[in-house]
Amino acid sequence: MPTDKPLFKHFANLRGKGLLLLLAALGILLLLFGGTGTGENAASSGASDLLTEAEEYRTSLEKELETLCASVRGVGKIDILLTVDGSSYAVYAKNASGDYTAVGGECILLAREYPEVRGVAVVCDGGGDPTVRAELASLIGAALNIGSNRIYISRRA
Repeated sequence: MPTDKPLFKHFANLRGKGLLLLLAALGILLLLFGGTGTGENAASSGASDLLTEAEEYRTSLEKELETLCASVRGVGKIDILLTVDGSSYAVYAKNASGDYTAVGGECILLAREYPEVRGVAVVCDGGGDPTVRAELASLIGAALNIGSNRIYISRRA
């Protein structure tokens, strides 16, 4: 190839299959190396969003439990700490072949699963009273569907 000719003149000489092969090769190179890199960022951002969502879920649940338990006679000032197992995750629709089903480029969200509550720690003014402790243990167990062995109630210092 002579060096004095501009590059575009060489492309003008290509006919039919040669031009098609060149365009196909350029397309493959663009697919392989021309990505914006947002795929990894979007994936890590999605994971971060799920962790943040799980933390927000736990915090919201703690506040709701504090409000509920504070209404029990004899409890007084109360603080609740929940421990959860795992993080939130999304469940998407799949077709018979196992591929995700999408509408308008968006996967169909079937459900959002939240982490399981593993335990509850309660500190309150009335935590030393056996009646208050029993009432709170029953209330929390029923609200979260967990056994009393996962609930610890203590008197505030």
